Formats: sequence, C-alpha cells, structure tokens
Amino acid sequence: MAIEIRKDLYYTHAMDILIVEDHKPTRNRLVSLLEGLEGYRVRGAVDCAEKALECAESTPPDMIILDLGLPGLSGVEAIRALKKTCPGAEILVFTVMEDDDQVFASLRAGASGYLLKDAEPSQIVASIEELRSGGAPMSFPIARKVLTEFRDMGEGDGMGELFSPLSPREAEVLEHLYRGDSYKEIADKLKASVHTVHTHIKNIYAKLHVNSRSQAIYEACRKRLIRM
Repeated sequence: MAIEIRKDLYYTHAMDILIVEDHKPTRNRLVSLLEGLEGYRVRGAVDCAEKALECAESTPPDMIILDLGLPGLSGVEAIRALKKTCPGAEILVFTVMEDDDQVFASLRAGASGYLLKDAEPSQIVASIEELRSGGAPMSFPIARKVLTEFRDMGEGDGMGELFSPLSPREAEVLEHLYRGDSYKEIADKLKASVHTVHTHIKNIYAKLHVNSRSQAIYEACRKRLIRM
C-alpha cells in the first residue's frame, strides 16, 4: 500500500532513524516502510538495546523507534541510556505493551511518543511525521491513559504556580505542549517564530531538568505549574 507524505512539509535535511526491535519480521517491516519515505534515512536496525547504544555512540540518530520487550537491557532502561547517549534524539516507543506502569515509566524516562504495534502503516508514518514536527504521537488507548493520569495529577489548588521557575511566556508555551500543539501551531497561536518557540522549550527543559515533551508535561502536572 502506498503511503502518502504531507506535501506541505519541507525538510532541510534527512532525518536519521535507528530501529530497535528484536522481532525480525517486525524490524524488517519497519525498515521497508521507512526506507521509501522522502526525508528519512534508516541508519541502523538492531535487535537489542546494547547494539543500539553502540550505534548511537558512533552515529547519533535524530529519532529512535524502540520496542520495550527487548532481551538484555529493558526497554525503559534503554530509553534512559539512549537519552543520556544522544539527548537530542526523539524516541518513539513501538510495542505491544499497554500496561499503565510501562507507559508512564517510558514517558518519564524520556520517550516522546508511544505507538502500539497494531497501528496501520499510514498511522506509523503519520506518527513519525508528527514527532518530527514537535508533536507527541500516541495510540488512542495510550492517549486516554495519559490524559487521565495527568488530570488526576493536576487536581489540587494550583498553588505550585506561585513557586514556578517558569516565566509567564514559558508557562504559556508549556500549556500548549500539554494540549498537544506542535511547535508550528504554538508559534502561530503566540504570533512568534518557530525558532522562538524552540528557545522557550529549551529553557523549559533546562528549568524542569527534563529532556522531552512528555517529561516536561509530567513534571509540570506533578508540580501543578500549568492550568488544566
């Protein structure tokens, strides 16, 4: 089945992707799907986290598609190690696991998206492009779990805002991230450039001591730094 790519996207460079999947047919399916996409390069396809770390150290990828059910180093531990090795890489979890603990542990460890393996090829491509554009793609059942968790965490009097390390503008940007807006959508709503939004997000990550959208939202909800 042919996969259509959004024509309004303009890529200044190809995105390097590392696939970490121990099930060979699934790994080969992902490679075949992604190798034909304009603007993407599969730089490696390995069957365990240890090999992924070796690849990431020699050639840091822009994006990592990672299964959680790996032999050796566990999926969550692999996310932490990979984010330490290549902090700028976006990690998309691609797994059959729908367990709440695994979902939230993965997001807290630094994953930027969470996709179940029953996703159609078109959904996989759309999720990768959403992640590239600053989004946080998730399968619908996972998104429901995450929203419920964040809402529960956000219950309270909101007094954390009095002690927020964020500037009012940064808090506004973070609220848009929480609502699922891409960097471009945030820029349009704030009448700012995408570069300015990137700068705000970089500052937010530094102040909250995180390195992904999901971690930032988790910390903001836990500390009640944003309105929900």
